[in-house]
Amino acid sequence: MKRWMGGVMAVGLLAVALQGQAAPQADWAAMRQAQSRDDIATWSRPVEGMAVKAFKGQTEVPVTAWAVLALLADTDSLAAWVFQGKQSTHPEGTPADQAYLRFKGVWPADDRDVLIRTTVRQQADGRILVDSREVAGWPQQGCCVRIPLLKNTFTLTPLPGRWTRVEFQTQIDLGGLVPSWLANAVSTEAPLKTLQGLRKLVVKPAYQITSPTQLPTQYHPGGVFTLPEAHLQAASP
Repeated sequence: MKRWMGGVMAVGLLAVALQGQAAPQADWAAMRQAQSRDDIATWSRPVEGMAVKAFKGQTEVPVTAWAVLALLADTDSLAAWVFQGKQSTHPEGTPADQAYLRFKGVWPADDRDVLIRTTVRQQADGRILVDSREVAGWPQQGCCVRIPLLKNTFTLTPLPGRWTRVEFQTQIDLGGLVPSWLANAVSTEAPLKTLQGLRKLVVKPAYQITSPTQLPTQYHPGGVFTLPEAHLQAASP
């Protein structure tokens, strides 16, 4: 399997946090309804001061939460399934929880890039949150416009019978001049394309791990992650 390194974006594209006091936000508007448990639902909502609407998507996959974490932790594969992914790597000399991501521009827009840091935590209800956001520290590249603000969260909910609900929510400031049609395309296509890519790869045998100890340390801080027995047992025929 490709080298494990921390970093996710989380998204298919990614997401941007507002600075300062948070303003009231609009309700989520459904863009796509799921027709079955393994279909994909998507939503968006406008965010004051942002060209790209916040977006989120949700699906359920027939693998354990360990498998989903294994895919998210595989930095080298991110560009293969995240929306408009072009390059994903762990730059030499950076902490293990950081990753460099480059995204394909759509003419006339240039490529975008960002350095992200990913943290992972498990909530009291058993859900696992994988948070990624932009960090400083990587030199500007001549190829790209730097993404100035990014925030992405994957929420994994263990379900009985080795199924996992996957939801991700993203806000992003693409930086530079962004045509309105491109901003709309990102918020519409990114959640769907990203989860389609995740669904395709997460079932591969290389990601079917059986313990968090098979993940990078930053993906099981302190080794305290646990999953319900009902989640780890295969569903009855």
